[in-house]
Amino acid sequence: MSRIIDNLMANICKYSLSGSRVYITLETFGGMVIMTFKNISRFPLGASGDELMERFVRGDSSRNTEGSGLGLSIAQSLTVLMDGNLAVMTDGDLFKAVVSFPVLGDSA
Repeated sequence: MSRIIDNLMANICKYSLSGSRVYITLETFGGMVIMTFKNISRFPLGASGDELMERFVRGDSSRNTEGSGLGLSIAQSLTVLMDGNLAVMTDGDLFKAVVSFPVLGDSA
């Protein structure tokens, strides 16, 4: 779980618009624990959410920053291994990642 969060936060730190805000929420809904990460990208995102999760893909081909482009792919693989789901959505320069897992055990 820490690697998933670390990969998402590393992407936010590398690619967010300077001076913008990052929103992170944690909630339960319908038997799921849902973590949502939202930020404004430094560049307009030139790829869909599904495309961004492919190995070695970056949102903007003109980026010259460090990295392999594997962060989202690794986060998705780890999430699936733990019976969860990672969905990535983009809308212009808005980036949103939603990580969800079934609630374990009885919370009562």
